[in-house]
Amino acid sequence: MDYLGNRVINTILFLILANLLYLLAVYQILKPKPFLSTRWVLVVGIVLRLAVWPLFPTFSDDVYRYRWEGQVQAFGANPYHVRPIDPAFSYIRDSAWAHVGTKDFKAAYGPLLELEELGVYRLLSRFVADPFAQVFWFKFPGALFELGCLGVLLALLRARNFPDRHILLYAWSPLPIFEFWVNGHNDSIPIFFILLALLGAAHRRWIASFLALSVAVATKIWPILLFPAFILSRSGGKPRWWQWLVVFPVFAVCALPYWGNVVENAEFASGFIGGWRNNDSLFGGLLWLAGGDLYRAKYTASALIVAVTLLIAWRAITLERAVLWTFAATLIISANCHPWYLTWFAPMLAFVPYPPLLLWQALMPVCYSVLLRWNILGEWDGSTPIRWLVWIPVFAYLPISAILEASQPDDK
Repeated sequence: MDYLGNRVINTILFLILANLLYLLAVYQILKPKPFLSTRWVLVVGIVLRLAVWPLFPTFSDDVYRYRWEGQVQAFGANPYHVRPIDPAFSYIRDSAWAHVGTKDFKAAYGPLLELEELGVYRLLSRFVADPFAQVFWFKFPGALFELGCLGVLLALLRARNFPDRHILLYAWSPLPIFEFWVNGHNDSIPIFFILLALLGAAHRRWIASFLALSVAVATKIWPILLFPAFILSRSGGKPRWWQWLVVFPVFAVCALPYWGNVVENAEFASGFIGGWRNNDSLFGGLLWLAGGDLYRAKYTASALIVAVTLLIAWRAITLERAVLWTFAATLIISANCHPWYLTWFAPMLAFVPYPPLLLWQALMPVCYSVLLRWNILGEWDGSTPIRWLVWIPVFAYLPISAILEASQPDDK
């Protein structure tokens, strides 16, 4: 296993260089006569993933949290009721416990992910004794589901009559490769089910589509933002006013083992919109307009996200565009935008290769500079001026891209 924690600057520079090469490949693959077949695109994509798999996840401590939540469940506790710092469970602390993040917070993931963490921990504890080796193998579910994302995305491209070669926009993107195969984030699990939901919608199988979307919500709550788009989608004829109700039994079944007081957990989850700040852009302006009142800024951001989500659901031509712009707008408005959050809309770029969003992905590794202060002083400051090295080029490119797009002939 190799560690990147003491190579933060080198890793950031390498990721930016990899993204520049990726953008060049995107430019080439979108030409009428691409330079690679779909088969080779997939082969190279898989080789890139396997090449970085041995790297230990030192750019994120999320996998430590996944393991702890699985571990504490194996000892009979409800992860929504306890925290890593609780003295009642100090006896399960081991050499990996010091690296568990947000020790004073209860669980914030969906109940289906909690069940997954429990299952993975029980399986690993039978075969692997070393805590850090267990942490490493907690990357496996995220990587496995990310491979599934590749397969479902290819099927979705064919269902929507897009060229197979567009899979390169996701398969070669350094973002999912680094975040899922190095850092081990579990966002690939809800993304997989969102893609399944889109595939069901493409075939007009709306019950199956909402079932998959409901499973995505049961893993992480943020896919709930997509329900208006799926209900109002123009591609399905009349709005689907009742099919979406499947979310209630699905979520209830998954949440039943963890039932309890969810008020505190819901309040914590709302912090992603405005409870604390990481790489925010528009939220800083909302906070200024609110006179520094964090709660007022959070409520304003929440209202804006809801309004934008409904507007996109009403106006979007396709579901893929709705997913893309719903998540992109949410991240632009909210107070938190970690690099791996951009994976939420990354597969949709295969349908809408919008240059400012591709640039956003390419520059986002700059935000990992927060690790320099964290590794040296143990201080986390997620909203330093460095983030504007990402946001200013992206916001500047938005009007330029709009002008260039409007200047294109109608027949192109």
